[in-house]
Amino acid sequence: MAKRLTDTEKWKDEWYVSLSNDDRIVWQWLLDNCSHAGFCKRSMSILNMMCRVNYTEEEMISKMSNRLIIIRTEWFIPNFIRFQYSSLMSLKPAILSVVKELYAKNCVGIIPESFGDNYKIISKSFDNHCQMIKDKDKDKDKDKDTSTKGEKQKGIKFNETKTIVYFPNGEFQELGKRQLFLAEHGELRPERVIQGEIQ
Repeated sequence: MAKRLTDTEKWKDEWYVSLSNDDRIVWQWLLDNCSHAGFCKRSMSILNMMCRVNYTEEEMISKMSNRLIIIRTEWFIPNFIRFQYSSLMSLKPAILSVVKELYAKNCVGIIPESFGDNYKIISKSFDNHCQMIKDKDKDKDKDKDTSTKGEKQKGIKFNETKTIVYFPNGEFQELGKRQLFLAEHGELRPERVIQGEIQ
């Protein structure tokens, strides 16, 4: 059973409050039945039966005030992504799965620019996501090598802003761009940073 965030502020949203009870049920049904990437199977017969309404698709789309886009055999709710996820720039499996679904359905370009840089997806960044996962495995191997040779120090802690890592020998170094990204998203521990390796 999927558990999702709900917006308690919706009762202060002028659009939501102006909806009829039937319209609110339809909106809630769409949110509950869409995929983790905001796609819902396009079927007015199912929607009308489940919500006990008798809408045409045109009526339903109009009532949703451009919050719903028709994509071939599905309806897409872009705002679902922004509400459920703080960013699409992450290595977390759930986020990667969302990005993969957007790519598979050729919907990467429809994410509104107004969502901000955290939701921009370009093929290069998606490739980088996959590369970062591979790099993590390589990093594990490097950690093993350095621990046996004892030549390079592993980090022991970050500074408060997570831009610098400190080593047991008292030295420190600034994190590279990739390391900054991972640290900012809670996906890099100090001990994964090897002295002299800035990425």
